[in-house]
Amino acid sequence: MIGKFTYYCNGKLHNISIFFFLPQGATTKYFELGTKLTLEKDIPTVPQPINYISWKQGSDLVVSWTPSVPEYYGSFIGRTTLDPKTLQLDINSLTFNDRGRFSLDTNYGPSGTYDVEVIKPPPTPSIKTQPLVCDVICTLKCTADTTDLGPVSYEWKKDEGEWTEGDELKVMEISKPPEKFSCRLKTPVRTSNASIAKDNPLYKPVPGMSRVDSIQTGVIRR
Repeated sequence: MIGKFTYYCNGKLHNISIFFFLPQGATTKYFELGTKLTLEKDIPTVPQPINYISWKQGSDLVVSWTPSVPEYYGSFIGRTTLDPKTLQLDINSLTFNDRGRFSLDTNYGPSGTYDVEVIKPPPTPSIKTQPLVCDVICTLKCTADTTDLGPVSYEWKKDEGEWTEGDELKVMEISKPPEKFSCRLKTPVRTSNASIAKDNPLYKPVPGMSRVDSIQTGVIRR
């Protein structure tokens, strides 16, 4: 925000404007291991003149800038770039050590705060049946090692149908059964490859229209 003030000096009235930036809560950003991080200012415009910029991870400097050249620090040397015109910070080849709170400051005060989470690429999941041998009703679970993936969600597909969200899939006997099921998982960054399609454990080819029993499926959401 901008504050405007009027003061009296040497028999004249003078008007001045002062920039104030109110700090906001930190925004969480997710990036994949080994990829590039980009953080930007959290203010509408870049005030002028800018004569000091710093990005920090926690209390440690990532980069500092005065009207000359930026100086980079520690493990960020050689893989970090600051754009002094836009205040944008880029860090390449992310590691788990790059997790943490990043804060931007200029000579006008705090200009952005981010909680950075570095996560693994999503693995291809697999489908497990519970119980292993089922007769009338089965539960299908989409499973994968979710360590260091951040929050995940799951999607299911029946044969060549549309993807629908859900943690589990219930399979029961009714009509027009799908033959196969696929699942995939989603991280805050992207969606995994689909699992290998799993045969419907209750599917039985119907030779004609005489069979009344068939299969119904339902997605279970938490």
